[in-house]
Amino acid sequence: MQLLLSLSLIADLFTMGGTPHVVEHQGAYERIELTESTSLEIYEQEETYLVVMTACAPQCSSCACVYNKEWQLIETLTPPFTSIFPLATINQETGAIEWTDNDTWNYQSTL
Repeated sequence: MQLLLSLSLIADLFTMGGTPHVVEHQGAYERIELTESTSLEIYEQEETYLVVMTACAPQCSSCACVYNKEWQLIETLTPPFTSIFPLATINQETGAIEWTDNDTWNYQSTL
């Protein structure tokens, strides 16, 4: 499968001291654990790949991008809100990104 071969290549690029391994594969969706604190989600669409990388140190934060089938960056996606720690996951059935504000800092108390 083209997706698995490409995921293996991408996992090698993002290795941060761990052993990347696929922890979930369901249809067009893949979740790869790169380290204990870093994961990569990929959803294969008709012409593109949707990629979400999440790192936890200890607060989790994600970045999301869209790549073409040659793994060239098309677009960096941003959450619909402002947050220091935006957390994203890919809906396994629809391929939609679900964003959560993972920033628990109370900015009002610092003013």
